[in-house]
Amino acid sequence: MNFRTGVVSAIAIAAVSLANSAQAQFDNQWVTFSNQTASRMNLAPTQVSSGNDEVDFGIGDLDKNGYPDVVAVRKQPNTSPGKRANILFMNYNGVLTNKTTEFASATDVPGDNGFLTPTNDRDVVVVDVDGDGWLDFVTTVVISFGDPKHISHPRVYRNLGNDVNGNWLGMKFENGRIPQLFVGATPTGGNACGIAAGDLTGDGSPDIYLVDYDNGEPGGQDLGDRLLVNDGNGFFSDQTASRMTAQQTASAFGTAGHIVDLNLDGANDIVRSQNGSVTVIYNNPLNVGHFNLMQNPPTGAAYHVGVGDLNNDGRIDLAMGDDGSDNYTYNTGNDALGRVVWGPSKFYQFLAGGDDGFGNQMVLEDLDGDGWRDVIQTDVDVDIGGCSRRTHIYHNPGGATGAQITLKEERESASNSGWLGAVGPKAGDLTGGYNVATIDIDVDGDLDFILGRCNGTFVWVNDGGQICQQSIGFQGPGDATLSCCGSGLGTGDSSLLSLSRVEPNSFAVLFASLSSTPVALPQTGGTLAAFPAALTLSFPTSPTGTLDLPVPGGFGSFSLYTQFITPNGAGYEMSDCVRLDFQP
Repeated sequence: MNFRTGVVSAIAIAAVSLANSAQAQFDNQWVTFSNQTASRMNLAPTQVSSGNDEVDFGIGDLDKNGYPDVVAVRKQPNTSPGKRANILFMNYNGVLTNKTTEFASATDVPGDNGFLTPTNDRDVVVVDVDGDGWLDFVTTVVISFGDPKHISHPRVYRNLGNDVNGNWLGMKFENGRIPQLFVGATPTGGNACGIAAGDLTGDGSPDIYLVDYDNGEPGGQDLGDRLLVNDGNGFFSDQTASRMTAQQTASAFGTAGHIVDLNLDGANDIVRSQNGSVTVIYNNPLNVGHFNLMQNPPTGAAYHVGVGDLNNDGRIDLAMGDDGSDNYTYNTGNDALGRVVWGPSKFYQFLAGGDDGFGNQMVLEDLDGDGWRDVIQTDVDVDIGGCSRRTHIYHNPGGATGAQITLKEERESASNSGWLGAVGPKAGDLTGGYNVATIDIDVDGDLDFILGRCNGTFVWVNDGGQICQQSIGFQGPGDATLSCCGSGLGTGDSSLLSLSRVEPNSFAVLFASLSSTPVALPQTGGTLAAFPAALTLSFPTSPTGTLDLPVPGGFGSFSLYTQFITPNGAGYEMSDCVRLDFQP
């Protein structure tokens, strides 16, 4: 077998995840983080968040330099009308650099200053709203009634892309992209504590779902949740009444929302947390964009919800931040009506101590690169507040695919003086967490995290030490991202070619070329023949819009150029091009 055939055959092998065995003892050093805030962020921690400045993060590579950027929206903590200016951090070679004035102050509203204008922002989502291949972001406000429309409503910041010389132009707030909201015939302000983006109508464009906070609203102005439908060009209209029932959108103290296909019928559903419970609102697959079923998964007093596949069965599970004990439930299949059959509530295992109550936002991501999603759960309640509790990091030890796996909080010892959750952070590093976001800040293939707390915002870098192959760019249209990381590509090494942010349950075509100067697929237009002397293979994508292919090393000394093309609504999108440098 020649090296070309060997490499392509190796890429085509299905991935096999090896689960870490569960450890019953202390000091299971499953993943290690180091606090690198001083060298990774050019603002002081308390300039981002403090006891008087709540923060929430959105992550995405806005300028396409290969490094993920951070959108930080801020407000006075808790149920309050206090406004704050926001911060745009551009990531330059692994350093988060405040570029708010340069790249986020443009606006089409006279007198407004974009991100520098104080707003009462509670949440943000990073998404390509207009389909031009550049990530935009949308913020959402609470308790801003009586303010002008551009202050009291969600705000779309459009990515201006590059100029003719390849210089990135930054973000611009465009007021007309979000419609005036009404209660009956009365104009009112937005009041959404959570915002989710995703295609709910089946046309390939991301829509927006707003989760009503239901606090601080004037009499007779109960907004309820709102569904804002994208016209395909990034302009939204309120179509809630024609697509959803009043019961489905009735929300009290709503805190979070997600758009994801829970029952795998090909139509995205809505998950929200509100008033001590979690609600699933199912999209009708026979009339996509209209909603016909509701369901309440098992919870205690849940006031926040996160989504992700925790047991690698291709189904999205739920994790809940609870006023009592935080918990999670597994998606085990569908009933006769197409609703998910949820497993029993499961609770995290503690080697010492326990849950300190009043959980908040969480992320479900694979922190140690073993193929199993872990959980980070923050603690500052969005309404009541209090900075005396702490963020928890829960390890997923893996197991049989589809099993009811128990996640646990690892720790160095029974004493709070040692590391907690993961090697590195101690109790004092985790107290008072507003919001957490995972980010590969240094683009080394493993996930780091940024934690906004009552006493500052801090960057924790994963010390996993993976070797990542070089991305040479050429991404777009779309936001498909390709990486190849692992122990390397020499004899005895193996890496994982990972494609993410693509259309779920679809296909991806891999182009692999030995050319040292390939003509990669262009950002606009192009044909499949644009990659010369290329081998092509097609692979199915997962229900979560990802694809992982193992690539063993040891085939000799050469480079292989790889890129994917995938469907995107009526069109297509391309990933960046990654060069795989094989060693003997």
